[in-house]
Amino acid sequence: MENILKAPAPLRRQLILTILMGFVCLLVGLAVFLFAKDRIMLLLSAAICILSFCRAYTFYRGISEKEYEMVEGTCVGIVPMLLRKYRKIRIMDDNGNESALLLGKHLKIQIGFRYRFYFKKTQRLTLGSEYFDSALSSDCFLGFEELGELSDHSELPEKAD
Repeated sequence: MENILKAPAPLRRQLILTILMGFVCLLVGLAVFLFAKDRIMLLLSAAICILSFCRAYTFYRGISEKEYEMVEGTCVGIVPMLLRKYRKIRIMDDNGNESALLLGKHLKIQIGFRYRFYFKKTQRLTLGSEYFDSALSSDCFLGFEELGELSDHSELPEKAD
């Protein structure tokens, strides 16, 4: 339990939300069962609850054993990918090394802000295609936190389109 309290806030939040989702599904299924006598809904919601608890347990083990990687840096570019569910985020660390992350379009990432991204530690399998690589790594992203706006924008390159 102590490892969870020392874990980064986005990972703790993800763990709590996974557990709460299981409870809410079970409560909805129980309410439908009590009002409509629908056993199938109760069984399906119980299955979702059990599966969410299993996912929360594996997530808990990963957090407590620190089986996650962290990428920290300043967002220097956002490249939208047409007809895709993700976009390419260019991150520059404090040493000037630039890396690209493929993240979902729903994430609120802004150029000029510092971020810390968390990913599962996995064996990276790359096929050479951005589409297949992003599909294979879609379950690796755990969360992110904003660390604040960079005070000096003079070191940032122009926005990539």
